[in-house]
Amino acid sequence: MTAKEMFEKLGYISLTKNYIKGKLKTIVYKNEVSKDWIKFYADKQQFIEISGNGIFIQELKAINQQVKELGWLDE
Repeated sequence: MTAKEMFEKLGYISLTKNYIKGKLKTIVYKNEVSKDWIKFYADKQQFIEISGNGIFIQELKAINQQVKELGWLDE
């Protein structure tokens, strides 16, 4: 299952994938019900959770899958 599918199963929608000069910069997921946002900064290999509700195990699994898909674990 892809990260996008995992996030969607948790109620998140994939809001945006931003590219600059053809290079992925950010990916943003938002949960309309809980108002949680998870934003990945591809160039910094960093992610943040916006809302202060914390990260639950199923969200962590989706985050880990996104990290794998971005190739951050390969470096």
